[in-house]
Amino acid sequence: MSAVVSLRALLDDRCATAPDAVAVEPAGRPGEGTTWTALRERAQAVAAALVRDGVDVGERVVLVARNDPGYFPLLFGAGLARAVLTPLNPRLAADDLAAMIDDAAATTVLVDEPAAAALAAVLADRPGVRRVVALGAVPAGSDSSWRALAEWAVPAADPQRAPAPDDDAFQLYTSGTTGRPKGAVFAGRNLAVLTDRIAEAWGFRDGDVSLVAMPLFHMGGLAWALAGMARGARAVVVRDFVPADVLDAIERHGVTTAFCVPTMLAALCAVPGVDSRPLGLRQMIYSGSPIGEDALKRAMVALRCDFVQIYGLTEATGAFAQLSAAEHREGGPALASAGRPYPWTELRIVDPESGADAAPGAIGEIRTRSVQNMVGYWRRPEETAAALTPDGWLRTGDLGRLDAAGRIHLVDRAGDRIVTGGENVYPAEVERVLAAHPDLAEVAVIGVPDERWGEAVKAVVVPVAGSVPDPAEVVAFARARLAGFQSPKSVDVVDALPRTATGKVIKPALREPYWRGHGRRIH
Repeated sequence: MSAVVSLRALLDDRCATAPDAVAVEPAGRPGEGTTWTALRERAQAVAAALVRDGVDVGERVVLVARNDPGYFPLLFGAGLARAVLTPLNPRLAADDLAAMIDDAAATTVLVDEPAAAALAAVLADRPGVRRVVALGAVPAGSDSSWRALAEWAVPAADPQRAPAPDDDAFQLYTSGTTGRPKGAVFAGRNLAVLTDRIAEAWGFRDGDVSLVAMPLFHMGGLAWALAGMARGARAVVVRDFVPADVLDAIERHGVTTAFCVPTMLAALCAVPGVDSRPLGLRQMIYSGSPIGEDALKRAMVALRCDFVQIYGLTEATGAFAQLSAAEHREGGPALASAGRPYPWTELRIVDPESGADAAPGAIGEIRTRSVQNMVGYWRRPEETAAALTPDGWLRTGDLGRLDAAGRIHLVDRAGDRIVTGGENVYPAEVERVLAAHPDLAEVAVIGVPDERWGEAVKAVVVPVAGSVPDPAEVVAFARARLAGFQSPKSVDVVDALPRTATGKVIKPALREPYWRGHGRRIH
């Protein structure tokens, strides 16, 4: 690659190394992929359209869409134009998406067909948005790139905007415990470590076929796809995770390596006959939510490949620790851990209040420092300072300890984040919505164990005097105002919430009865 690591450099490198190799193809349709040469041509067309439409260097270009191979011309095209693709979760409510579009100050918004319908009203009300590109339905017999790309992004012409060392590469939105969305910004240095050292740690080989089943608006999906593509893996993109269809795709495309969250693993293992299918997987990487040791062992038997666990968070460009395949095969206490930090990352366990190093083996907040850490939050200097210390340590918000072998054991989330089916849910977002319910005086939202989703969202509520809230109606109230994955799956009505002397709800005490007897509480 060139001295400046960028999406342009990655694209040029693959075109020089393997121009006719397939870069990406739609799951279920082997033989209909896009070569690196064709991908570059499409990316140049996207870049030309962005420049034509007045998109400036560093400007955010928002994408609201489900997974599609057409994502990659947009990603690399934004890079060629020195713009920053900012994908958003299409499952979020329209008002939440509108707030993120405003925060990104995007003048160009790209939406697939379902998102176009859902966002029509809010996009029409945004004077800062100059262009909305409705990407349209996938044409029958196409390579699954959106129809409108050909209509909007022509003619193909590289704008020749040479990247600078401090260019931002991409931006992903993440929420905090306040519920306020923040755009985590990643630059060339993040891309460099992802496509070099992390990709090597994940075991990618030239000629691999990589299953991209995680959403590409998540770090898990984007980091996995880019790491593999940079190492010569062909990316097989799954639009919607239907377990039987995914198993078919693994078999038909000859998938050798994949990344799933435990919910996906459980769903794959529940498909009848999975353990007798000729899948040909070499390894399965997993992360993202709690998984019991029994469920993990069942998955290892059913899929018959090496398993590797990774641990990290969006702000650290994904994973910064790993539990190896050898440790999975050995079993024992190691399976209860989240693995060891990568050699190039530093890790500390500190007292969350004082920031002083915790005693060996003691529980504290996990902090990490490396070139993987994000640049910061987009236009949020105060929140960036709260996440990154002046000397470069990232506060993860997770509580854990190190064992004698240097492995991380996660205990709880300092920020009370819930991970359900691989999706992050922040209680403050749900509590804010439920606080508007006329029958509820107090609300606390927690994650509780769930066999299917790893964790499920539960609301524990105190009724207004004289009211008798109907749990089913409270759930319906939330679902009308939140994405499905954010909404409570159950509601418990109590007389009072446990609180500290200063009035703060004691979430660990609230969670404890539901988690009692579950030895593995977090991943």
